[in-house]
Parts: sequence; C-alpha cells; structure tokens
Amino acid sequence: MNAPETELIFTKDGVELLRTKVPPGDYVIGREAGCTLVLPVDGVSRRHAKLFVNFDHSFIEDLGSSNGTYVADRKIAAKTRLFPNQVIRLGVVTMQHRRLKFADESDPFWSNSAVVNRYLPPEFLRERKYDIGGVIAEGGMGAIVDAQEKLLRRKVAMKVMHHSGMQENLVRFIEEAQITGQLEHPNIVPVYELGVDEQSHVFYTMKLVRGATLHDALNRIEKGDAEALEKYSLSALLTIFQKVCDALAYAHSKGVIHRDLKPANIMLGEYGEVLVMDWGLARASGRNEAAGTEPERTLVSSSRQDEGSGMMTLAGMVLGTPQYMPPEQARGETDKFDARTDIYSLGGILYHMLTLEPPISGDDVDQVIQSVADGKVAARFATEGPRRVQSAGVLRHIPGGKIPETLATITRRAMAMEQDGRYQTVKELQAAVQLFQTGPTPSAVALRRPTEEKHSAQPPPKNSHALVILLSVIILVLAGLCAKLIFDRSRMAAVPGAKP
Repeated sequence: MNAPETELIFTKDGVELLRTKVPPGDYVIGREAGCTLVLPVDGVSRRHAKLFVNFDHSFIEDLGSSNGTYVADRKIAAKTRLFPNQVIRLGVVTMQHRRLKFADESDPFWSNSAVVNRYLPPEFLRERKYDIGGVIAEGGMGAIVDAQEKLLRRKVAMKVMHHSGMQENLVRFIEEAQITGQLEHPNIVPVYELGVDEQSHVFYTMKLVRGATLHDALNRIEKGDAEALEKYSLSALLTIFQKVCDALAYAHSKGVIHRDLKPANIMLGEYGEVLVMDWGLARASGRNEAAGTEPERTLVSSSRQDEGSGMMTLAGMVLGTPQYMPPEQARGETDKFDARTDIYSLGGILYHMLTLEPPISGDDVDQVIQSVADGKVAARFATEGPRRVQSAGVLRHIPGGKIPETLATITRRAMAMEQDGRYQTVKELQAAVQLFQTGPTPSAVALRRPTEEKHSAQPPPKNSHALVILLSVIILVLAGLCAKLIFDRSRMAAVPGAKP
C-alpha cells in the first residue's frame, strides 16, 4: 500500500522556520532536540504538542505546554481533529498542513475514492474556498465545523464526511446533501455547496444557525429554567410544532420522507428561526407523499436514484432514533414507509413537548426497539394519557399543570400503531392542532375521520337561507310598529286634555 504524504509548514511572524513531508505516524513537536519535529524558538515548550497523521485524517494534542496549542483560535486540551485550511498555533509558531500524495485508488483501502469520483466528478469541484474554524459537533461518520467562505466572507456550517468507513455511508452522505439542497423551504436548513476538500473528504456547506435544539429547550423547561419557561410556553411550543409540520408537509409533497424526526434535529435560532436538520436518513420515494398537492410538483432526485438504487435500504435494517420511530420502522418494514411514518414521529415530538420526556426510554437500545415494534409506546400512552406525569409536578409550561385532553387525543392518533389509524397527511395533523390553538374545545373534531370532516363541512340547506331572511324582515316590521306606537303616545301626552 502506498502511503500518502502530508506537508507541514511552520512559520513565525510570516518567516518560515521548517518545511517537511511526513508519512502517516505520530510526531512530537517541541523545542528540545529529542522531539521528532524541532522548533528552537522561545514561546514553544520543550515538548509542546503531539501530531497524529493517519492515512485519511490528522489529530493534534497539547502536551501541557506553557503557551498552549490553538486550533482555529481555540485553545485545546484534548486530542483534536484537524481539517484542511485550519489555522494551528503552537505558542508563537503557526503550523500549516496539507496532503501531497494520495494512495493508489485501486487499493481496496481507498475504494471510496472511486465512489467520490463517480458521484462528484472533478470538473464540478473547486478547492481552497473556505477557511476552516473549530468543530461544532462530531460523530462516527463525520463532523460539523464552522467555516468562512473566502469570497463572500459568509460564515457557514460545513459537514465533513470522514474518508474511512463503508461505501454505503459515503453514498448516503452525498444523497443527504443532494436531497436537502433541493428542499427549499423556510423551515428546512438551506444547503449551499457539495464538494471534496484537499484530503478527498466529501463535505457540504449549509446555513450556520446560532441557537439551540428543541431537545435542549425541552430539557431546560423540565429543569425549571425560568428563562426557558417564559420563552417556551405551551403556545410557543405549538407554534414551533406547526413550523416543523410546514417543513414536513413540503418535503412530502416533493416525495421525501425524513425518517429521523426528533427534538435534537430541530434547531431554534436566536431570531425565531425553526429549522429541520439532519436529513441523513431521508429517502426520496419517487412519488408525491402529500395528498391534495398538485401532481405536477417536481420531485426530489439524487445520484443514487439515477443509478436505480434510490430505494436501496436493506429490509430488516433498523435506522433512526428508537424513541421516536414508528413500529413499522422498528420492524424494518421498509416497504411500508410513507408520509405516515413521519407523522408518527411528529406525534412523538408533540408527546415530548407535552410531557417533557420522550415517548419511551431505556438504556438497552434493542429492548427499546422491540417495545416500539410491539406497539407498547402507543399502548402505554393510550392507557395512562395526560395524567402520567402530572404527579411529577414538572408541567409548569402548561396552564393548570395538566395536559389538555384534546392535545392528548391528537397525540394518540398521530402515534397510532397502525398506519391507517394515524392522520393520513401532515396537513390533517396541523388542522387538529390549529383548532386547539384557535377554537374552543375541538376534541371531537380531532377524532373525526376525513369522511366525517367532509360531511360536516357541507353547506346548510338552501331553505335555511330563506328562513333567515323571513325572520329578519319580521323583526324589522315589529320594530317599526313598536317605534310608531311609542311616538303616537308621546304626542298625545303633549296635548292638554287628550286621552291616551
């Protein structure tokens, strides 16, 4: 296997101190002669930091230096991953790193490169457009870093795909960017660009949202945070819920199912923004999932769909967050996934908003998935209803401290075990919540089936209009006679000797 080389350039005040090329390995950087990379400069500790260069990425760790190690102007204490174009500072010395030579792409270890070249042809890619900042969040498949687009000077969030891992994950990452980029809606995070960095890591950039997740907000409410209780009243939470539903109704009309809806994937911006994030498990079904929308609406597509594998998800493979996934997803019944799959998860989010806890919890993931598959979540909610958390005394965000039965009814229907028992479209679910927000007591309306709602919306009989008009005329005539009688009696009272 041919190993890639990484070039390291160390400078102080713009003057180059050391330039070297290194293969994968561990390197101690410092002032003393025993270090792998020696920097004889005041301001650099004897053993300042340790650099870990792997085949597809690099890390750096401070070794207790006096002047600190900084990545993107942030002082680090633990082992920190490095990304292309990041500014790394060792005391007074600046370090740059870039990959020079890549391994043979025919080698199985680098087979992911073929996937990148197939889905992202080199002629569409441009390099060195971004200055990379610090890591915002990181998972097993990738990381999100803050970055600045050089020409526009716009701050963005960059999601980076680690080069290592299964090809299926890489393809899904590319599809996530392509699907999200086509969902242009005020409540869906906008994607700006899909590309490949200098180390052949796939990335895409999106709007950098400053704020917190709905999950964080609900945790603060549950802990009794006064600011959160004032900001996120039940009314405010239902407004957030409606915006999330707006995003999903639009996505369904474009043929996209999210499949991983949860409070942690909903960002609440500092200025009222509500954005549905993380479409990594989204599936473009190739059909309009929103009943009643125009059939000619353009559906979302992806490179994987173009190859005839857009529906490629292994039967029996459970993907998603167990606490909010519907039974058919927990059972891996991929052929049953449709808009109602997301509607169940929306019900789970509404449940969490009301009770301040997920629909189901547990440390054993397999056991939680099995409970969901068996319908124990819906059964528990149906039997215990809105009284389940009342005794805990934590529902201070709800007037009276008790969940309204209407909202409990709406939630139960959204989380019905069978798909036919749920709201059939997001708009139906929204209408039920809207009636609670604006109407008196719409609990009966929330339970109506679509046929009943259609029947109740029929106009009144034509004869009823005529009857209303006739009654109005009679009332006007009687009012006129009464006025005339009062007027005549007053005139007679004014004439001396007149008899009434």
